[in-house]
Order: sequence, then structure tokens, then C-alpha cells
Amino acid sequence: MKKLITCASLAAVGTMTVGAQPIGEPSTSKTWSVAAKLRGFYDSNYNTGVDNPVAGGRPGKAESWGIDVRPSVGFNMVQDTTVVNLKVAYGLRWYEDRTANEIDQDVLADLFLGHDLNESTRLEVKDQFVYSNEPTVLATGAISSYYRTDGTNIRNYSGVNLLKDFSEVWGIGLGYNGTVYNYEQEGDGSRSALLDRWEHKFNIDARRHFQPTTTGLIGYQFGLTDMTSGDRLASPAAAGLPPALVPTASFRNYYSHYGYVGVDHSLTSKLAASARVGVQYNDYYNASDDQVGPYAEASLSYWYQENSRVMLGVLTGIYPTDVAVAPGSASVTLGSQATMVYAAVSHAITSRLTAYVRGAWQMSDYQGGAFDGQTDYYVNADVNLTYDLTKNVALEAGYLFDDLSSDIAQRGYDRHRGYAGVKATY
Repeated sequence: MKKLITCASLAAVGTMTVGAQPIGEPSTSKTWSVAAKLRGFYDSNYNTGVDNPVAGGRPGKAESWGIDVRPSVGFNMVQDTTVVNLKVAYGLRWYEDRTANEIDQDVLADLFLGHDLNESTRLEVKDQFVYSNEPTVLATGAISSYYRTDGTNIRNYSGVNLLKDFSEVWGIGLGYNGTVYNYEQEGDGSRSALLDRWEHKFNIDARRHFQPTTTGLIGYQFGLTDMTSGDRLASPAAAGLPPALVPTASFRNYYSHYGYVGVDHSLTSKLAASARVGVQYNDYYNASDDQVGPYAEASLSYWYQENSRVMLGVLTGIYPTDVAVAPGSASVTLGSQATMVYAAVSHAITSRLTAYVRGAWQMSDYQGGAFDGQTDYYVNADVNLTYDLTKNVALEAGYLFDDLSSDIAQRGYDRHRGYAGVKATY
């Protein structure tokens, strides 16, 4: 059974490391590796300002040139029964247009540990710490807020999974993951009031091995989301309501229940696919309300030729949101049914020139309150060209695009970013 456990658990890791490691990222083929990127950039809307600002609302657009510096370090250990991957990256962006707070900083620390306890049992531990201003960096899964946020904003994800095979055919999976979000901005209607939370999820699934590379499963997951801020969801003055009618963040606490079926498949070291499809039920117990919607997470990764890879994915579920209270309304939007579809292609045009294209589309349908039934549509994409000067040094240039359109007034924006620079890995 050891072969079954190792094949199923390491499929994703093996797929990620097929082919050459991109220059500018820590190598996964060395025990220790360091990398760095130096870029000049232009950002057409660095504060994610809205298209039509009004007094007291979100700011208008502001543009800037700047410099981006990103060093990183990686550690990897692969033994017969143990795999360890660690990456720590730091980013500093200087904006020429700003007269105060002209520097943004972010930190990413990513850890994976997989260990075979015996021939039929495997333990996997994951942790990811993020410190950032950017919404797409702070998000896990679907994006709950599309706006850049000033201050020290932290997200930490931790997870542990135990995989146990009872025979060549049957097995079980047990897991827990917890995610903490903490925004520096505090006060009624602040980022903290809307989005600070601690998410706990516990899962159990029965697994059936149809062949060494294919596992089907049926499972259940229980979640507890605790909105941790003590502030109100909106300022009473801004909402035009007496304080007693504007609830605190804990009004949106909820229990969640997921039932799903799924499959994990790794035909070769170049192809891996995973899917979970089912139903999600959220019980907002303080609001005496509930929501039911579809739940799905599916992804596919395929190395179709040397140094060329395509990735596809989709997810849908009920997520927290930064939309809560409309002026003059005492009802509260509790969450959104969000669906994201994404794709990416990394293609080796020549032995030295590589193109990378990625795109994502998200639809968020708001549930409850004055915004019930209103929808956000968000698109982001980026294109990158990398030319290898040597085995360790490369030139790069790229473009990123973001666009948010919304049924909610004063919410939409677009953003264009371009950059060029050099990167190295040793």
C-alpha cells in the first residue's frame, strides 16, 4: 500500500516540478536556492480607485511609476518517506507619485511537509503566511474584496491532512484547516469590521482506489467562521441609522456544511487532476438566516511538452464579502455566491524565450440585505515574456489588467500595470 499512498499524495508535487524551474523563483531541484527580481513598473490605478468617485466614498484613480524589488529563498528536501518545501519571499514597491507612505511591502512564507508514517498512512502539513495590501494576494479561493487596503494586513492559512489506507481498495481522509484574516484598518465600517475573521474547516471522506493513479471519494466538511472584529458593519452616520440598528461584525458569523463527491487523478508525472462537487449550506445563527448553494473545486495541470504547461480550474461557493449595509437600510448582506474560472499557460517558444498567459473571471452574487441579487463581475489577466540570458539570469516584461463592473453604484474600476526588469536564480 505504500505505493498507493506515495503516488496519490505526491502527484501534485511531482507535476509542479517537471521541467526547468523558472528563473527568478527559488529552485525546487536544489536543497537551498536564492532568487531575486528587479523591475521598473507603471500602475494606472495603484489605489484601486473607482471610476466615478463621490464625496465620502472610495477615492478616484491615481497613477504612478515605480520600482519593485523581490528577493526570495527556498529550501527543499525529498527523501523516501518525507518531502519538505519552504519558500520565503519579500517584496518592496516604491511609488513615485506618493508624497507619504510611498512604499508598499509584502511577505509570503509557504511551507509544505509530507511524511509517510508507515506503509499505509501519510501525514501532510501546510502553512502559508501572507502580509500584503493587494486583494488578490490576501485572498484564498474566491476574492472577498477587490480593493487595495492600506496598512498591515495579514492572512495565515494552516492545514493538516491524514490519509489512511485500510486495503488496496479502501481508505479514509481526515483533515483540518484554519485561516486567519486580520486588517489594520479598524472602526465602524472598516476593513476589520467587514472582513476580519477566523475560518475553521474539518473534513472527512471515504476513498476508493480504482487504480494506483485514480481515487474516488465522498465526503463531508464542517466549517465555523467567526467574524472577530467588535466594530459595527457600517458607521451609523454613513448608514443614516441609529447605532442600535447597525449590527456588529459577529452578526455575520456562520456554520457551514458541505457534502461532496470527488476524484483525484494523476495519469503520469505530467498530468494531475482533482475535483470536488457538491452542496454548501451556511447557517448565519446570529442573523437567524441561512443560505444554500452549489459547491465545487476542480483543477487540472498538464505538461504538454518540455517546459510548457497548461493549468485550468473552477471553484464556486458561498463566501464572506466586503458588501454589508446600504445607506438607509437596516438589513444586512450576509455573503455572496461566488464563482471563479481561471486558466494559465506557460509555453517555451524557444529554448530561451518563454511566454506566460493567465486569466481569471469571477462572478459574485450578493445574498440578503439591500444588495440582494446584485452582482459583481471581475476579470484579471497578465502576460509575461521571459528571455534567458544565461542559466541563472533572465530579462522579463509583462502586463497586468484588472476590471471590476458592478450592479452596485460607485464600485467599479479598472487597472493597468506594465513592468520590465531582470531576474536571477542561484
